[in-house]
Amino acid sequence: MKLPASDLNRVLNEAKLKSFQIRVIAICLVIAILDGFDTQSIAFVAPVLKSTWMIAPEKLGLLFGSSLFGTMLGALGLGALADHVGRKTVIVFSMLVFGIMSMLCATAVNVEQLMLYRFITGIGLGGVIPNLIALTSEYSPTRVRTTAITITFCGFPLGAVIGGIASAQIIPSYGWEWVFIAGGLLPLMMMPIILLWLPESVRFLAVKKSATEKVERILKQIDPLVDFSKITWDVLDDGNASSDKKKHSGNHIKGLFMDGRATWTLLLWVVIAMSLLLIYFLINWIPTTLSDAGLSHKQAVMGIVILNIGAILGSLVVSRISDRRSPFKPTIIGYIIGVFLIPVIGISADNPPVVMTVIFFVGFFTIGAQMTLAALSARYYPPHMMSTGVGWGMGIGRIGSALGPVLGGALIAYGFDRVLLFGVAALPALIVAVTLIVMSFNTPPLQKETDL
Repeated sequence: MKLPASDLNRVLNEAKLKSFQIRVIAICLVIAILDGFDTQSIAFVAPVLKSTWMIAPEKLGLLFGSSLFGTMLGALGLGALADHVGRKTVIVFSMLVFGIMSMLCATAVNVEQLMLYRFITGIGLGGVIPNLIALTSEYSPTRVRTTAITITFCGFPLGAVIGGIASAQIIPSYGWEWVFIAGGLLPLMMMPIILLWLPESVRFLAVKKSATEKVERILKQIDPLVDFSKITWDVLDDGNASSDKKKHSGNHIKGLFMDGRATWTLLLWVVIAMSLLLIYFLINWIPTTLSDAGLSHKQAVMGIVILNIGAILGSLVVSRISDRRSPFKPTIIGYIIGVFLIPVIGISADNPPVVMTVIFFVGFFTIGAQMTLAALSARYYPPHMMSTGVGWGMGIGRIGSALGPVLGGALIAYGFDRVLLFGVAALPALIVAVTLIVMSFNTPPLQKETDL
């Protein structure tokens, strides 16, 4: 007697966390660190390039924007492509793109050339994170899924922290070019490990009749007690009605707006866009604000390091609470606390002990909560459109990341002082909190949550 295909989901969701799954999560974490390093590398070398090439501020902004725009396109296009050709396939392709292009950035002789290289680099960078999240989600048991996704997502700020510290040593000794060379060599050196030890999505393989042996080989490492002879892989179901998969298998983007998911998808995009607007606002304007308030350059840079440390620690705490309770409650609470803390950055900017403490808790509660938003995408979209849902959410969200620094500059030019500036910065956190409350009562029918 054949068992339903949903047994595959039961194996993945209820299995014990073993070395195989831990290996998958660890590899995804390292890739996320490399992605974070390469994404922030342009910021590390920008001060040197500005003085060496005499780059005007507005052109420097375009240089930053070129990689962000490429990242947006990569997240949108490659996230959706992975649902058709495989997660691992797109990860390998994306890493080859941003690895090679990052090394090519070291050969640029003017800002226009570097802008083009960074745009293409961004496309590769944008294709990585959505698929890392999808793979981590798939190979993590339900009870630790949010934590596993958040740990993987922590690689991005961790890569930025490591990259910032390393670049401070590399640039004076070897020149700015070696930041890009390192950012290109490391992902290329990681490629053999990915090819050998990172598995393809087992759900993606299950819908391919020729991949039955691969599916069984993977599942044996997850749960060797499963009777594989009774499982069929002809149809992949998400544990609910199979009609959803059949209707939208050819157009996963359209599927994001079908079967009761339209409102959810749009609200999720608002949440991600506003959260990224806030993050890039903080990252870009905290150092300048602290420096203008009289703190040293080293103290100003430490503000960003502390912000990221708070974010990493906060994300781990919030994700564990999310796994045990509703995924909404801790995230909403984090942003509400941020609404009150963010303005204090401007008020206390000239008091190092106070402002550094406030910055840590802003990172802990707001950015820490933001890192769990990817888990919402992975949790509420069906497996067959998971990469599409995560990729489009992060891609649309990149619009917010580009607006954050621009908005800060516009407000300063308009005459806002630092207190009013960070008062306005609290508004995106408020929008996120309110939108999440609405979302908690409008979850898709796939996995209805009612415990807010």
